[in-house]
Amino acid sequence: MSGNGRRWGSHRLKGSWADRIIRGAGLRGGELVLDLGAGTGALTRPLARHAGRVIAVELHSGRVSGLTAALGSSDAVTVVQADLLEVPLPRRPFRVVANPPYAIGAALVRRITARHSALTRADLVLPRWMARRYAASPPHGFTAELGAHVPAAAFVPPPRSDSAVLVLRRVRKRR
Repeated sequence: MSGNGRRWGSHRLKGSWADRIIRGAGLRGGELVLDLGAGTGALTRPLARHAGRVIAVELHSGRVSGLTAALGSSDAVTVVQADLLEVPLPRRPFRVVANPPYAIGAALVRRITARHSALTRADLVLPRWMARRYAASPPHGFTAELGAHVPAAAFVPPPRSDSAVLVLRRVRKRR
């Protein structure tokens, strides 16, 4: 990874940590799960084993090519090259399990928890301070709690501070 990893907020999860986050998400077969900011697929690959269907969204063309090649032809995973703040969200209920670029974490939370979103639950790896802020003041229509603590050493390159999994759950029906 180039020096731009830190600049763009791209911090790749080490495999053992990705597995912990997937286990903590409590996925059930048959669910549609989005990996927003899929990168090199640290979460995408284990998601493919636990979810019914995975849509991996990544903007960087080189990472999209690498992820597509690594996954082979899979009916369970679709890799999409797109900006995760602009890619159309599913109309049917979906979940998000992702390690998005930190620089757009707040914009992503706003987008996936918008009034017409079909999101049912999200497990997002965010800077710990940001996850704490949302846990104290969740988006409208959602509960928010701090999930697993994810130390800076769990990433390559390591971010400047520790992270945490923010768990968002919808509390009311969509209208």
